[in-house]
Formats: sequence, structure tokens, C-alpha cells
Amino acid sequence: MADIIKFPTQKKKQELILVDHIDVAFCVWAINMYGVPNDADLLEGYGFVGPEDLPTLDSEFVIDCLKVALEAKELSGHGKAIIGRLLVNSKIAST
Repeated sequence: MADIIKFPTQKKKQELILVDHIDVAFCVWAINMYGVPNDADLLEGYGFVGPEDLPTLDSEFVIDCLKVALEAKELSGHGKAIIGRLLVNSKIAST
């Protein structure tokens, strides 16, 4: 019998679709509030994340920050709706 080589299946990365500067602002806010303070390497490497840093970050990290931000007390219903739309669009893009 021949040896079988199994290759690990690659997980599809979620794509984050940002339509306008408001989407970018919500992503940057979520990262700086819930991502950077919890990641020592990111804090040391970036300090605060700006819009120009978004393309350098893993989309799944940004999506995770948005998911945490969705539960934030600081956001109004309208703000949560914007983040909800971003998360729905990221699921649509990954299918």
C-alpha cells in the first residue's frame, strides 16, 4: 500500500468590505478599543492604529474586534447597526 500524504485544508479567510470613511472609522475605533489594548505586540508595533494601518492587519482580527464592539455600551443603536452591517458583509464576502 502506498503512503498517503494529507495536506491540511486551508480555512477561507473572511474578507472585510469597507464602503466609506464611516466603515473605516468604526473599524479603527473597534481595533483601538478592543484589539490593541489586548495585544502587547500590536501595542508595541503600532501604538494606536490608524486608517493607513488597516490593510496591514489580518481581516479576522478586525472582524473579531468588531464582534466585541457590537456588545459595547458606548455605541448607540445606529452605531451597532453599522457594525452589524460590516459583519454581515464580511460573511457574504467569505462565501
